[in-house]
Amino acid sequence: MKQKFFVILFICVALASCRNGEKQAAAELAKTHCVKIGSLPVKYAKGFSVDYYEGFKVITVRDIKDSSVLGQYVLLPKGKPAPLDFADALLLDTPVRKIVVVSTNHVAEMERLNLLDSIAGVSNVELIYNKEVGERVKRNELANVGSSKLNYEKLVELHPSFVFVSGSFDGGDKMKMKLQTLHVKSILNLEYREQDPLGKAEWLKFVGALYDRDYEADSIFKLIEKNYLALKDVAKSVKTKPTVFCNLPFKEIWYMPCGENYIAKLIDDAGGDFLWKEAKATNGLNLNLNYESVYDKAANADIWINQGFASSLDEIKSADKKNSFFKAFKTGQVYNFNKRNTPDGGFDFWESGTVNPDKILADLIFIFHPELMKGHELYYYQKLK
Repeated sequence: MKQKFFVILFICVALASCRNGEKQAAAELAKTHCVKIGSLPVKYAKGFSVDYYEGFKVITVRDIKDSSVLGQYVLLPKGKPAPLDFADALLLDTPVRKIVVVSTNHVAEMERLNLLDSIAGVSNVELIYNKEVGERVKRNELANVGSSKLNYEKLVELHPSFVFVSGSFDGGDKMKMKLQTLHVKSILNLEYREQDPLGKAEWLKFVGALYDRDYEADSIFKLIEKNYLALKDVAKSVKTKPTVFCNLPFKEIWYMPCGENYIAKLIDDAGGDFLWKEAKATNGLNLNLNYESVYDKAANADIWINQGFASSLDEIKSADKKNSFFKAFKTGQVYNFNKRNTPDGGFDFWESGTVNPDKILADLIFIFHPELMKGHELYYYQKLK
């Protein structure tokens, strides 16, 4: 009996030893696979990177201010063990199937990469300018997962590969936590934080990398970049620049872009002289100004742009009679980015404009220097009458 006991004990110990050896071997194998073999070129965007390894890729989202990691995603074929070097990263099975988007600019990214068929659900349908998406929702081919409050029950029923979220913007952090409790994966898509127009558009590469369309996204971006830089070079030839100011006051505060703002960059690249180009931000990337300080500086400005929901000069005057005292108002040099919008206030400028900075730049050059853009038809902007 003792002999049998020791034989059984020996076999158990041997089996356990083999299993431990297999685990160690697997661990060592996983470690040896974590050798970076390349990275996706990213020229303008500061918020993401894509690195390639043997058998998988790693996408990292960073804070553009301090480069701290906000999210990391490992894309690898379903069933493949997670690489040990990225134990804290979110694993995404490839290929990506269906996703949910809750921001209109993410719809534009998907459309530009011909990935609309991959969208299973959308939020804020009333603000989406893309006509194809609207029609699909009406035909129940796309789920409407809510607006101000998401319908999480419907969202879960869609079984998406992931949901695009936008961090702290529009309560995205709370949304991410809620999705975690529901075992639904979320991906940070922070294009809106980029303040270089080409940096915003370069997030096409981020989306392309999630779908293994890295090369296609890079090719599309290169065309956008080529067009943008060519237009920028045209504007460099101007000898004089019109003075420009933006926006309308809201609840007695005039939120003006600071010099580091996306809009300020577009104005400068289009050959305009933005009156607050040297100002540092006091509220995010904006300035909190009172009416008097804006009027003192912009009373004789040549051009006034970006009045939000205003669709006519009468509306601007009705909001405050003093608005009609600006030189730009008197001369009719008032332009808004609302040529393409939805009845409920969705602006295509903030949707497809994020991936079409060249079209925005062409509009602004035409507004500031029409002699340089003969025959151009405004795409996002219109002159208010």
